[in-house]
Amino acid sequence: MAEFRTAFITGSSQGIGAATARALAAEGYRVIVHYGGNRSLAEQVASSIVQAGGQAELVGGDLSDPDTPARLAREVAALCPRGLDALVLNAAIMPQSDILTCPPEVFDRLTTVNLRAPFFLLQNLAPVLTESASVVFVSSLTARRVTGAVAAYGSIKAAIESLVRRAASELGPRGIRVNAVAPGTTATGPIAGWTQTPQGHEATVAVQALKRVAQPEDIGDAIALLCSDKARWITGAVVPVDGGAML
Repeated sequence: MAEFRTAFITGSSQGIGAATARALAAEGYRVIVHYGGNRSLAEQVASSIVQAGGQAELVGGDLSDPDTPARLAREVAALCPRGLDALVLNAAIMPQSDILTCPPEVFDRLTTVNLRAPFFLLQNLAPVLTESASVVFVSSLTARRVTGAVAAYGSIKAAIESLVRRAASELGPRGIRVNAVAPGTTATGPIAGWTQTPQGHEATVAVQALKRVAQPEDIGDAIALLCSDKARWITGAVVPVDGGAML
């Protein structure tokens, strides 16, 4: 029997992360599911993967704690002695963060979770990434388009896109690919309820060429594609997965 490849997805107890975990498991990956505070949701994701014939492990850690990335990386490395084949840096928070009212503590937490944590997770896990491994960050439409009261969030996602290019350059000699997806509005978390209101649905589809609301699986499948050998010649790219919202 062929060995399972191993994938670690941050923030995979729900939403885009959970959809990505299931998509990668369906492609033959043994998946390490990460949760921040809700172990029960993560257990449900892992159980659904196992019931479908896949393999799943759980790791927990609050990424707003600066010490978590190094500890989490050690736990993940211990779970994949043959190396890590796919690293998906998905976990993020998105509080309101417009320039005129965003308090320093909100900005600092955004930076810690959305930029510092993925930076140091990559740094600490880079030694165990296998040759031809894939790293995928999750950016956002807000990195390139002014929408919503999320100035700090969008600015940090723009920094993520810069990090993708630099990481692709540094890790490329080892055959490791680094890319990002940039979703538009997706029906996940608190946004899901808004997209189901007449106003939210209309506002979402109005900017898209494909006139529907994106589901987490739409993004998860794109991430799985970037992790696959079919994307073997793609690195340093930020792929819009937004239904044509940037056209």
